[in-house]
Amino acid sequence: MDLRQPKPGSPKGGGDTENPDRRAMLITVLKATAGAAATAATAGALAGPAAAAGPRRGPASARANQADWRFCTKCYGLFFRGYPSDGACPAGGGHDSAGFNFNLPHGVPETPTAQRNWRFCDKCYGLFFYGYPTNGRCPTGGAHRMAGYDFVLPHDIPENGKSQRNWRFCDKCYGLFFYGYPTDGVCPAGAAHRKAGYDFVLPYL
Repeated sequence: MDLRQPKPGSPKGGGDTENPDRRAMLITVLKATAGAAATAATAGALAGPAAAAGPRRGPASARANQADWRFCTKCYGLFFRGYPSDGACPAGGGHDSAGFNFNLPHGVPETPTAQRNWRFCDKCYGLFFYGYPTNGRCPTGGAHRMAGYDFVLPHDIPENGKSQRNWRFCDKCYGLFFYGYPTDGVCPAGAAHRKAGYDFVLPYL
């Protein structure tokens, strides 16, 4: 049966001159196509965008990081430099950034060589450890106040061309500071920071 377009001079549909078998076949095909389209549309409406797209896979979903964490040349602490102001430094004023742009992992599982519970303080913009009943000492007064992501910091692993070791926990203020200089910066709890615990190895861009 010929389902091609009519040749020039032949009828273009609508009258009794068209082959009735051909008309019946076309009607059947059109009904089937319309039914399939309706079924697909209903399924899409019920599934919704997220279900229709399916789960996201690959490195982007397996690991999340946040950049713009910087070393402060005044207090030696790590602070977030992603806002118009630079927080509060225990050495006075805002933090002063230098060096690498650290890119910290967050929202990933803790491992024997990666510790979670490192949080942003929305008062001083520093990074501090949130795993104790108290929250250390903030340069703005009182304790740090956590906000945002749960950072999971690598520790006690080899340093490479995209990471830096010698970042340490201060057991006086609970902040993270760089322990690679002869002096140990300025602690909001008074005098210099005092190291304890792991040797953190921070990735940078």
